[in-house]
Amino acid sequence: MKNRFFQTFLTLIFLTANAGLCEQTRNAVMPSPIAKFAFAMGGVVLSALIIFLGLSVYKKFFGITKNWNVSDTNILKTPKTTQEAIQFFIHKNKLT
Repeated sequence: MKNRFFQTFLTLIFLTANAGLCEQTRNAVMPSPIAKFAFAMGGVVLSALIIFLGLSVYKKFFGITKNWNVSDTNILKTPKTTQEAIQFFIHKNKLT
């Protein structure tokens, strides 16, 4: 715990040293909060696109498609009797 706190403290000190020592660096890096927000939203959109493209490529090459059977749709139906409930449980858990 102490080591993690110490590393975080040193990281913050070294990353913010220039902004603390020079008044002009704050205005030179990003001119306004609107620009900061635009950069943040641009990063969100870019990361969302990268994730989307990565998952679509993964699905294309490694995705497993399942052929749905008509008997699989019985999962959503509630059994009316105790006998149907027992048969559903046995079929669902593949006990036969």
